[in-house]
Amino acid sequence: MTKFLNIPNNACIYKVILLSVEYSSVLVRFGEIAIKSKQTRRRMTKMLADHIRSALKEHEVTFDEVRIEYGRIFIVTKAKNAAQVASQVFGVVSTSPVVETSADINDILDEGEKLALVGFKKGRSFAVGGRRFGTHEYNSQEMRGRLGERLLDGHPELELSVDLKNPEQSIYIEVREERAYIFTETIKGVGGMPTGTQGKVVCAISTGLDSPIAAFKVMKRGTVPVFVYFDNSPHSDEKCMNVAIKQAQLLANYIYGYKVKMYIVPHWPDLEEAIDKGPVRMTCIFCKRNMMKIAREIAIIEKADAIVTGEIIGEQASQTTANMRVLDQAVSDFPILRPLAGDDKVDIERMAHKIGTYEFAREGLACCDLAPNYPALAAKLEDTICAEEKMDLEILKTELQNAKVIVLREKKN
Repeated sequence: MTKFLNIPNNACIYKVILLSVEYSSVLVRFGEIAIKSKQTRRRMTKMLADHIRSALKEHEVTFDEVRIEYGRIFIVTKAKNAAQVASQVFGVVSTSPVVETSADINDILDEGEKLALVGFKKGRSFAVGGRRFGTHEYNSQEMRGRLGERLLDGHPELELSVDLKNPEQSIYIEVREERAYIFTETIKGVGGMPTGTQGKVVCAISTGLDSPIAAFKVMKRGTVPVFVYFDNSPHSDEKCMNVAIKQAQLLANYIYGYKVKMYIVPHWPDLEEAIDKGPVRMTCIFCKRNMMKIAREIAIIEKADAIVTGEIIGEQASQTTANMRVLDQAVSDFPILRPLAGDDKVDIERMAHKIGTYEFAREGLACCDLAPNYPALAAKLEDTICAEEKMDLEILKTELQNAKVIVLREKKN
């Protein structure tokens, strides 16, 4: 690359320099992994690097290698879109396309100046950030200050100003032993923990807003989902199943290195049994308890550790704290996780927009026409069990036997 100190106020020369800046790699940051024990950190970092490789291959992003350094992962590639792809892998906190140079202070200043001039706009405030790992002839403060001075003193035509608290543009330098990495862009990642650091979970999913976000939250923590959709047809819109599959498929696309399944369970027979033999006001209670019982059987089949629902305290009649206690009793040997229990609807909508499931829920499909007009708000456990004793719950076994299992994602290395 051509090195320089000053740029004349000349458009042609500026264009040549613009073309000379080339990203050489992507810096990948992770969070919680770094505070784990040495052995756990090594294992999780390797898993994360493997998932990043899988994501890059799946999205046909060319790269030379994905290497692990202490506290960082580097993708050696000139493909800038590698940063965006990697940012959507669970465990990644953020990514930055970087220009790589030696740790020599003069090389850092030359490449830093060049990169800043490509991206900085006239009249903007800026700040230089950065830190170094290892021993060098300069400290972090000196490195930042010298680059800032070069940009200010060498390019008065850009009318730049320094704002350390709220800059409009920033340039960062990370020095690690013999190499330095310089960047102006940081892409926020999905965060969480690498997929597979926790076990499988059975995630109930519907056409609404809540259950996909609940699934996403536990997936973000390293779990592998097994989706289950309870099909209420003919008591639901015929489009419901397809929408639920689309929701699950979108979520499955975040998983790398593991197979993702979805069970579609015919649910209306046990609902009709509940309506026929139980108090009508408790229909939703019986419905959800039956769902939990079937989800438990799926958890046993899939060797899962927990059941996940999208319930929110007080959002619906069946989701009062009293009713949740009755629901929990349906399954005693698997935890029922409710990641959204304390969330507000506006927060869930915001996340649905972010991950893309909001568009599916917008269809507002009627997926159950059996709900009572006056549902029970505080069901009694003893009354529930007494009513269920009159029902033929062998129907649940038949429903599971008749379930359709589809593979949303094959295991890919």
